[in-house]
Amino acid sequence: MKGAMSTTSITIQPIRIPESLETSDAEDFVASSELANLVTGQLWGNNDLWVSPAVRLEGARANDYEQSLLWAAKDGDRHVGRAVLEMTKRDNLHSAFVYVMVHPGFRRQGIARELLWTAEASARDHGRRVLQSYSEHRAGFDPEAADVLRAKTGTGSLPGSSAAVCFARSHGYELEQVERFSVLALPADDARIESLESQAAAKAAEYRLVVWEDVCPEEFVDQYALLRQRMSTDVPLGEIDYQEEAWDRARVRQGEEELRRKGGHSLVIAALQLASGELAGHTFLDYYPEKPDVIYQEDTLVLRAHRGHSLGMLMKAHNLLRVGRIWPEGQRLLTWNAAENEHMLAINDALGFVPAGYEAAWQKRLGASA
Repeated sequence: MKGAMSTTSITIQPIRIPESLETSDAEDFVASSELANLVTGQLWGNNDLWVSPAVRLEGARANDYEQSLLWAAKDGDRHVGRAVLEMTKRDNLHSAFVYVMVHPGFRRQGIARELLWTAEASARDHGRRVLQSYSEHRAGFDPEAADVLRAKTGTGSLPGSSAAVCFARSHGYELEQVERFSVLALPADDARIESLESQAAAKAAEYRLVVWEDVCPEEFVDQYALLRQRMSTDVPLGEIDYQEEAWDRARVRQGEEELRRKGGHSLVIAALQLASGELAGHTFLDYYPEKPDVIYQEDTLVLRAHRGHSLGMLMKAHNLLRVGRIWPEGQRLLTWNAAENEHMLAINDALGFVPAGYEAAWQKRLGASA
């Protein structure tokens, strides 16, 4: 949807993903990235989720597994809104993720609506019929207030008067799930973590831990690909229409290479069952030296056949003890978990994580509403 909008002088324009930030056509991509950081920083009151244009560029590049399309809402030359459409190429060909944000000074002018319609139209053109999106919400509201909107999972809620909630509902999106956003102050309490690790190890005598940084050992890469594939569906998803991802060794290596290009690093731990030689689960952390104070807790999964041996606690506790030695600059560890995932939330609580906010998972089936 390009050209002048009916209520403002704003134009909606596609953003080309440049080959490099040094090329002459990178200006719009950089400006859009800076807008994303501004909006996110104002929402949370900090820059913990700040991402450099260089890292965003590596994440936006098309590869064998996914592609991204971007649009800008511009007031003259100024970027005042952005939309992103993310689509996978090997799996979930029926769905796409869409993200829309608008500068706080330009809201309530219909800009977000125009951006959303533009992204939705493109999704339809690509044959996608299910759209998913996320909105972020700071803690501090009463989850039992009369006006809250409860997730369809039955666990977790959002303030019904939130602008993001009102916008999503008015455009046909349903609140499928709420995730808790939690933060652990670093350095962690090593004595407590060591105690938790010791207790978990006593229940996991049939297993040993395999650890690596950045690159999975060749002997485990096929099994690790299976763990990443299972992670896409073995965690609580409610009624989100998301099918198992297609992972193989090539996708593992592609992800490692992308992280390297971003300047990032990872700490991975997997649990190996001694009798079978099978990887039973994994957890990993990501770290970017350009923002050394923040570390991200990514996947944690134990395959169903291996649950009940405290492997989740064992792996996470062991990684926490490593992180202080390997990335000593880290001050905060961030993680997200489904509100109904009581087992993992209990592990995080025991490790010292505290709630900082919530992330809402929205879904819309195209054709069901305008």
